[in-house]
Order: sequence, then C-alpha cells, then structure tokens
Amino acid sequence: MSFASRSLTKACGSVPRKAVIQRFSSSSATTPPPLIASLLLSRPPLITPTPTPFESAYYSHSQSVQHALSSPLPLEFYFKSGSLPLRRHLLSDHEYSSKIYGPRIAGSAPDVGGDIPPETEYEILSRDHFENSDAETKRGEKSLERYPEEEVFCLVQQEQNKKWTFPQTQVERLEALDEAVTEKVIGVEGSLGGIGMDSWLVTRKPVGVVKDGASRTFFLRGHILAGEPSLSSSSGYSAFAWLSAAEVEDRLRKQGDEKLWESIKGMFGKPESGEDVE
Repeated sequence: MSFASRSLTKACGSVPRKAVIQRFSSSSATTPPPLIASLLLSRPPLITPTPTPFESAYYSHSQSVQHALSSPLPLEFYFKSGSLPLRRHLLSDHEYSSKIYGPRIAGSAPDVGGDIPPETEYEILSRDHFENSDAETKRGEKSLERYPEEEVFCLVQQEQNKKWTFPQTQVERLEALDEAVTEKVIGVEGSLGGIGMDSWLVTRKPVGVVKDGASRTFFLRGHILAGEPSLSSSSGYSAFAWLSAAEVEDRLRKQGDEKLWESIKGMFGKPESGEDVE
C-alpha cells in the first residue's frame, strides 16, 4: 500500500508540471494573433418615441374603456368640500366625459359656483426643441442632442485614411478587454479624453466579434450621459460624430466597409443576412 501511494503521488506531482512547462514554452515561442478591443459607445434615447396614429387611437380607446369601468372617485376623501381643487376636478372630469361619451351621456355641467381662476400656465416645448436650438444646430453631428427619440452612436474619423470607424485599441498580452477600453479609450488619458465625458461600460464581456484573417476585433458596449470626446493628438483620430443606426450603416457602406456593417449590424438590432423576419 505504501509503495502504490508513493508512486501515485510522484506521478500526480510530475505530470502537471511537465504539461505546464511545455504549454508555457510553446505559447511563448508562438506569436498570438492580434486582438483589438472596440467600443460601441452610445447615448440612449432621451424621450419616448412619438406614437403612431394607430398607437394614439389605441391608447385613447383603452383610456376611455378604463374610465368607463373604473369605480367613481371618492371625492370626499381626496378633496375638501367646496375647495378650488374639487371644483377644478369636477369641471375637468365633465369635459373629459363629454369628449369621449358625448354631451348626451355626460349630462349637464356641474355647478362649480362661478368662475374658476386659471391654473399656472407652463411652456410646452416641442419634442425636437433641444435638437433644433441654435447652439445644437451649429454643432451638427457633434451634438449629443441629435435624434432624441433614437439611440446615437459615436464614430471617429481616422487621420491617415479619413475613414470612419469605432473607437478601438490594441489589446496587449495578459490584458483584459474591459481594462484596455477603460484605460486607452474612455480613460482620462485615453484616445477619447474621458476627463470630459460621463461614460461607463455596460458590461465587461464583448457583445460581438469581427474576424479579419487572424485578427479579432471584440466590441464592448458603453453609454454616455453627458460631455463629449476630446480627441488627443496621439489618438490618431481627427473628428468624431454622433450618428443614428441608419447613418452608421450609410457611412460605412459609402466608404466601402459593407463587410464590416454586415458583421456588426446585429449589434444595432438589424436582422442578420438570411434571417427570416416575420
């Protein structure tokens, strides 16, 4: 029993060591394929999308059905008898009932005791107010207020070939993807100059990968709340732009990067090639 135990211990202790040495020597002798970490930096929608005519009609119908089936509001619990808020509520409720049911069903107007002073008037801004302001209009594609109902993405223009691409960096050996993006792209000393941006990575794991021969480009998602990139002189970028998904597709196709778009369009919610759309 003792002889078997010693031989088993010797075998278990020597084999992993040889395997580790062999693996280390083989990995150090070969050059690993280049890895690139690319950042899909986006600004989420600022406001909800404008409803379509069908959505507006459906919402109005659902609201009228809910109003008809709901129990009457206990006025004595929420309002003081004869108070101004009670009079305003009675008048507005009768106006709404007349609008959806008609004056015949709504009945006569309630007696609110004379004129009711108007409420405080608020300025109603258009949905594209900030986008079409003078300051943002002058900024053009650099404005973070573009397309408030859509998600916009950051693209940068390379100085050498003037092509538009996503911010990216080379991943060194034993360096994580999120560490490379955080330090070299959105960091204080990164290519986008993160000192003037309120941004963060959504996840440490990539959301997609693009293969180009032996090279691999991993895409990570990031969000920005405020600020703007301040491109450093050593970044290799000459300009940046906030573009919608349709503009990103159009810009990549016009500069001859159709293959790149076909590889990443799934990250923008576009169906892949050959995928059935019902």
